[in-house]
Amino acid sequence: MKKAALKVTAVFFVFLFAFSSLITASAVATPTDPVPEEDKTVALILSCESLSVKEGKSIQMTAKVTNVSKQPLIVWASSDPVVAVVDQNGLVKGKTLGKATITATCKVDGETLRGEYVINVVKKGNFLKDFLEGQQVLSYQYSYIDDYYYTNDKEAWQYNFGFGKIYDLFAPYILLEYDYIRIFFAYENKDWMLQMWKGQYGMIFYGGEIGIYNREHSEKGVNDWTFYECPAEEDWLDMEMTLWHQNIGGEWVREFTREYDKYWWCTGFKNGHLREQEPADELRMTGRITFKDEEMAAIVADGLKECGFKTAVSKDNISLDRYFIEDKDIYFCWQNISEAESTMAIKVVGGGFTALMLMPFWIYIAPFAGLFGILALLVSAIL
Repeated sequence: MKKAALKVTAVFFVFLFAFSSLITASAVATPTDPVPEEDKTVALILSCESLSVKEGKSIQMTAKVTNVSKQPLIVWASSDPVVAVVDQNGLVKGKTLGKATITATCKVDGETLRGEYVINVVKKGNFLKDFLEGQQVLSYQYSYIDDYYYTNDKEAWQYNFGFGKIYDLFAPYILLEYDYIRIFFAYENKDWMLQMWKGQYGMIFYGGEIGIYNREHSEKGVNDWTFYECPAEEDWLDMEMTLWHQNIGGEWVREFTREYDKYWWCTGFKNGHLREQEPADELRMTGRITFKDEEMAAIVADGLKECGFKTAVSKDNISLDRYFIEDKDIYFCWQNISEAESTMAIKVVGGGFTALMLMPFWIYIAPFAGLFGILALLVSAIL
């Protein structure tokens, strides 16, 4: 059975790689594309085939200075030789688990150029993690930094389907049990929805999400079948998200951090199972969202209050289910508030199994699932 699962997995990823390669090939510039002006900037460019290296293994880094007639001498250094060392040819060797910043410096016409690259030393990997680190599959990728999976929202095919409340109502039928909060608001002649999720995603993952959606303004109210579109790029927001998990000893452990960047859908999923799926209060989400201006931030802050959040005294001291607003930034800590509804008629809890009911509805929720359940099963075959 194991060998069969591995064969299916291999065939599946070969097909996806070939399909994604065709898409990439179709995007190559044609002769009619404008030719960009030549960049004359002198810069030190670092590159590496991977962001991670296994303990005891080595990985080659390269450094190149642009727009010079002769390449200068590169001096390499590691910020933490206990974690990783680098020789003067740019060969990095992983020593112990952790992160190390590899630095390359050189001099050009009396000016010092410097470049940095963060390398993660990991205990072990497998072909699927190695593949997903550099190549998205069904819009999902893997990061050895904090050992988690995430959606590459910059190129997500799910972008074409938007989001509606109906997806959350039927999520349990595809093994998704999570808490969520929604904020509906109007801004700049558009209707907006900000939603956050945290909980169990299938039988082998738990995680969290933040999504921003909008649509043309309408005087009609919002119901279960109201759909919002994934926003145009100019409406994406800068945000960051950290997911915490309370272990069996009661200690809160940071699981992963999605670094501050522009997103419309900020996600992260860890391999594992919550001790109790409902409510998912053994998970805690902290983060920061930067809105377009102070007006938009104030509107969303009012929405958080309506959800049950209270204001915090400062951004550095935010207790449970509170937020702090600073100019156009909102900092928050979310744990216990949830609008999730119990929608399943039959459910078996305890082993992570949820009865699959109402099968005809799968056709409506497939875009939301993003085939994550299929990917999860394939991953579980080789993890």
